[in-house]
Amino acid sequence: MKRTSIVFVLAVLICVPLVSPASVGQRMTDDLFSVSFGSEKHGWAVGRWGSVLHTADGGRTWEKQDAGVNFTLSSVSFVDEKNGWAVGDQGTIIHTADGGKTWEKQKSPVPYFLMGIAFATKDKGWIVTERTNILHTEDGGKTWAVQFKDQDFILKSVSFCDERNGWAVGEYGYVYHTADGGTTWKHQAGEFGFSDETGEVVGGNYLFDIVAVNPVTAWVVGIDGYVAKTVDAGKTWRKQMTGVPKAHLFGVSVGEGNVLIAGDAVLLRTADGGATWKDVKVEPSIRYGWLYRIGKRGKEGFVAVGQTGWIYSADTGAGEWRRAETR
Repeated sequence: MKRTSIVFVLAVLICVPLVSPASVGQRMTDDLFSVSFGSEKHGWAVGRWGSVLHTADGGRTWEKQDAGVNFTLSSVSFVDEKNGWAVGDQGTIIHTADGGKTWEKQKSPVPYFLMGIAFATKDKGWIVTERTNILHTEDGGKTWAVQFKDQDFILKSVSFCDERNGWAVGEYGYVYHTADGGTTWKHQAGEFGFSDETGEVVGGNYLFDIVAVNPVTAWVVGIDGYVAKTVDAGKTWRKQMTGVPKAHLFGVSVGEGNVLIAGDAVLLRTADGGATWKDVKVEPSIRYGWLYRIGKRGKEGFVAVGQTGWIYSADTGAGEWRRAETR
């Protein structure tokens, strides 16, 4: 994967546009980059220009919350109906302990773009950054420290299934894994180098998202239709054939036997561990738009967010997908 392609996709997904909005009242509907549910009913979505939306009815209707920031928010993680965190540009970390009624800023030890966040408990959380840093807190974000750092490339997503087992993924197909809460991180996959012919940077597929299902099982998605699964804690990764080899796949979520993947004008589902895949139909159509993330809601429900504030939800993986109302 050439560096130029990676930079282009990253710019479309996350980077702040060159034109700033004049005021809140004049903004168009903002792109949404991440979604997280703290319970069956209560969920949050975040995106460009510090946008934060909240639902109290399982994703059918959403209302804006004032988080007090104008920077792009790239990722959000809630552990219950009250406690949640969001991260984004210029080292932005915000936290709420009252379901988003109020948000407070937390201090990042690095000034970089914070790309992904995951909390396993109300106290223990992790953040990945654009400079291959993994940050960690054990006190709910009162203090954050650099837990791990490597070469200077982008880590895009982090996921933990419990307090000890997690993965982080990003540029050049890099996959890191921990089985001890991040005390040690091991490089499992990914390559980086330079072409002998052109001198350009080359490497593995850009990975956008990962979900840790349990200590041995995880799914990862990326550019050009890349999907892979591990069932041995990352010792081996098996590529999945979904039938959409050219679509960029940005988000993956797992619940009650269903794996849902959101991407470039596509929403995919498997109910048999990846043996077969179906292109899920949603209305209004997403044929000409991007879904950036998909999150689990309760035991069976899913919510996907994306371009120009799109939000779609389904009560089950096999259920009907409907467009949400944003107020």
